Order: sequence, then C-alpha cells, then structure tokens
Amino acid sequence: VIPLKSIMTNSATHLGFLELLGELDKVTGVCNSNYIYNPTILQGVKDGTIKDLGDAFNLDIENLLLLHPQAVMTSAYNAEDENGRRMKQTGLPILYNIEWQEKSILGRAEWIKFIGAFFDKEKLADSIFSQIAEQYNEIKKKAEKLSYSPSILSGQDYRGTWSMPSGRSYNAQLFRDAGANYYYANDTTVSGSISSSIEEALIHFNQADIWVGVQANTLEDLGKMDPKYKLFKSYKNGNVYHINKRTNITGGNDYWESGVARPDLLLNDMIKIVHPSLLPEYELTYMDKLKSK
Repeated sequence: VIPLKSIMTNSATHLGFLELLGELDKVTGVCNSNYIYNPTILQGVKDGTIKDLGDAFNLDIENLLLLHPQAVMTSAYNAEDENGRRMKQTGLPILYNIEWQEKSILGRAEWIKFIGAFFDKEKLADSIFSQIAEQYNEIKKKAEKLSYSPSILSGQDYRGTWSMPSGRSYNAQLFRDAGANYYYANDTTVSGSISSSIEEALIHFNQADIWVGVQANTLEDLGKMDPKYKLFKSYKNGNVYHINKRTNITGGNDYWESGVARPDLLLNDMIKIVHPSLLPEYELTYMDKLKSK
C-alpha cells in the first residue's frame, strides 16, 4: 500500500534519503542504533517509538514480526544468507536498496527516487536529486578550471594493511572532481580498495600535500599509532583530515549516513581541503582538520 505508513530499515545509509524526503516519522524499526547518527531516529529509539532490532546481519525476527512494518528496506548485502532467508519467510514486503552498488557517487544519490516512489513523492525526489546534481557539477566545473593539482593520500594502516581507494571508487572520484592528484587514480583493476602497506605508502605518498580519512582527531594521536606517520610531508605540515566532524559518542558517523545522499556536500568538503580559495565562505560538513595540541 503506497504511500507507506511504516517502514523498518536495516542500514543507516537509508536515513539520509528518508530525511530529505521528510519521511523519518515513518521509520518504526532500525538496526544497530549505536551506529546511527541521526538525532531524530535516536530520540525515537530512546522514546520507544522506534525499535532497535539488533544486528543487521542477525536480525531479531521475532520482534520484527511483532513490529509488523508495512515494508522492510534492506541493503541486500546478504540477501542469500540465513538471516536473509528468515527475513523473506516473514512474508513482509522487502525492498532491496542497493545504492552501494552504483559506479558513480551521483548514481548512488539518485536512489532517492527509488525511495521516494514508496511514499508517493516521485516529483519531490526528482527535484531534490536534480538540485544536488546541479550543485555537484557546478562546483566540479570550478575545480576543473584550476591548473594546480595538489597530491592526496587517503586512509591509514590497519593491522598491517593500508586500504587505498582504487581508481574506480567513490573516493577516487571525489579526489578527481575536486582537482586533486591521486597516485592510484588510473588503477581500475579493482572497484573498491587496493591493499597496500605503510612502507609502500611512504614510497608513493611521502610527498603528498594532503592526507584525508584518518581515524584520529589530533596529530599527536595519529603519531602515537605509528611513528612512521610522522615521516609524511602532509603530517609534518599538519595538513591531515578526518571524517569525524559529525559523530556521536556511541559510534554514529553522519559521513556514512547523510553523506550518501549528499555527494554535493562531500565534494564541497573535498574542494575546501584541496582548493580552499574556491569556497572561501564554506565550513566543512563531514571532514575536519586534525588539531595540533
């Protein structure tokens, strides 16, 4: 029955779209609320108007049946596993939202049209997406005109492996569209990430002007994680950024949430970091510079 009056969603990435459409009040169930950033949803969980059904990969099916939403929106990462089968057996309509399989960052945001359809809001979804795409392309054009391309490094070492965005990843696309020079930009052998190491990073990125996507909030903290980080030029110059500006204490991070629906803001952030003079008035949304004590 469209428009839907109640929906359970198993991925925080759907919430940014629902918020833009003004449909957050239809959410009656979520997964892993600890990892959700959206304050409206968290308030609902606190008040008991929204049920937390636990781990997305091991859903509390009993409580889902008691909740009886009109539909379940799932990312379908694991549609064929035991949990996915049990979800199908409930007989509840399942909506597969696979925005994460899109090749382009704007393609990912266009899934607002898919979600809008279930709430009878196709027109609104169309206009929201058009506006986002327009803003994205406008700022991208400005960056294209610049001749200077600072070099960029991304992520950090985690237990001996440094995952770098491949040339086909969303991050590489952001680097490209923001006018940054990225060593693996043309490596399209894999779609997600390239496995590297700190030693290899030092060979290719030692002189990188900018370093983004680290898991620390201060330079000191980053340096303590591995003294080798201090060897990078971007570290020495204090030109390092994290993606934790919009986070809460339990582990919700809006970069992974509303950021999926707002690639224009992701690009604004990246351009503000790479070419600050292009957006003199803009304040970073999701990303922030590491503080130096």
